[in-house]
Amino acid sequence: MKPEVITAILAAIVAVISAVISIYGQTRIARLTDRLTKQREAESREAQTAALMSKYRDPLLRSAIDLQSRLYNIHQNRFLERFYHRSPSSQSYAINNTLYVVAEYLGWVEILRREIQFLDLGELELNRPLSELLVNINQAFAHYKAGGTFQLHNGEQRAIGEIMTVPRSNSEAIGYDCIGYATFVKKMSDPEFAGWFAKLRDDIDTMGNASKVEAERLVLIHSKLIDLIDFLDPHHVRVPPKYRTRIEQK
Repeated sequence: MKPEVITAILAAIVAVISAVISIYGQTRIARLTDRLTKQREAESREAQTAALMSKYRDPLLRSAIDLQSRLYNIHQNRFLERFYHRSPSSQSYAINNTLYVVAEYLGWVEILRREIQFLDLGELELNRPLSELLVNINQAFAHYKAGGTFQLHNGEQRAIGEIMTVPRSNSEAIGYDCIGYATFVKKMSDPEFAGWFAKLRDDIDTMGNASKVEAERLVLIHSKLIDLIDFLDPHHVRVPPKYRTRIEQK
């Protein structure tokens, strides 16, 4: 075989090998780049979730504490009955403030739901336990077997949460806040706003005038709220153990 032919064959072989190595290298680089991109996206989403939890942990925790405290006092300390028979102003406070602690909790849940949807964080492991706890509370409010008193269906819970939110009024990033108690009381003079609370207000009125409170739903909601508080404050930094006493159903 002529030297020229051998040289050409060797050159072709080298070219083929070089092409194979080049393609293999490009494939490896592409795969590595894709893997690093996905890793960065996952880390970014986890960081967003952590930031979101840090941002809303305290207001959600505070609203859960206020609501579970009110339910405990209604059941264990006859809060409504005592306030109902004290004075008209005390009765008005008992109604409005009880409605508010329910509505404020639902408001912060709605705000958190909107933020999660906006950031597309719904399937992350960091968010799943919280989502399950919130669903449990939602179902406790709506549970049909627990009697009619203090019942709020899923759509009613969402609606109340929606009307409790307002756009953030400062220069921070776009987001929402929950209205305060004074604003809530003022808005209760609006029939359209107050209409969403009509059934719950009737239930509070019934419980305030009853010698015995229908307890099954209150106990169920209260228990699920304690579960949420335990999750949000596992080391008892914000809420001491003595304020997490579960109601014992008799």
